[in-house]
Amino acid sequence: MSNQNVRSTEKTPEEVELEKKEQEEQHKSHLTYDDEVIKKIAALATTDVKGILGMSGNLFQGLQKTLTGNENLTAGIQADIGEKQVAIDVSVYVEYGLSVPEIYRTAYQNVKANISQMTGLDVVEFNMHVDDVYTREEFVESNKSKAKTSSSNSRVE
Repeated sequence: MSNQNVRSTEKTPEEVELEKKEQEEQHKSHLTYDDEVIKKIAALATTDVKGILGMSGNLFQGLQKTLTGNENLTAGIQADIGEKQVAIDVSVYVEYGLSVPEIYRTAYQNVKANISQMTGLDVVEFNMHVDDVYTREEFVESNKSKAKTSSSNSRVE
């Protein structure tokens, strides 16, 4: 048998140096995301689901909206973000008469797909807390009255 077809597994000095440079470049380059970016993607993906009327948020965020007139899109979202993974908690208002477990499954799939596609991060945990249930009409009416209240509190004419 001839040894002509056997290739050496030892690397040449040039190959070793090239591999070393590639590893150094990988360690110097990082892609990171602000927490608000991940929360915004999660909020948009969640509110895109049929049956989710809106994000709920906490009392401070509701007060902030009333005082400033600006809705915080990421209200009601918490995110723990690592280098490769993310855990998301959302608080929502859902539409009366629809299957909440089905809404949850759809929201989870939508959030996971959007975060993965846009950032490459893996959603390892998704928790959804339902703060209230409304008919669509009740929710729209409730938001109209809140909008009137916040616009009447304008500081300027």
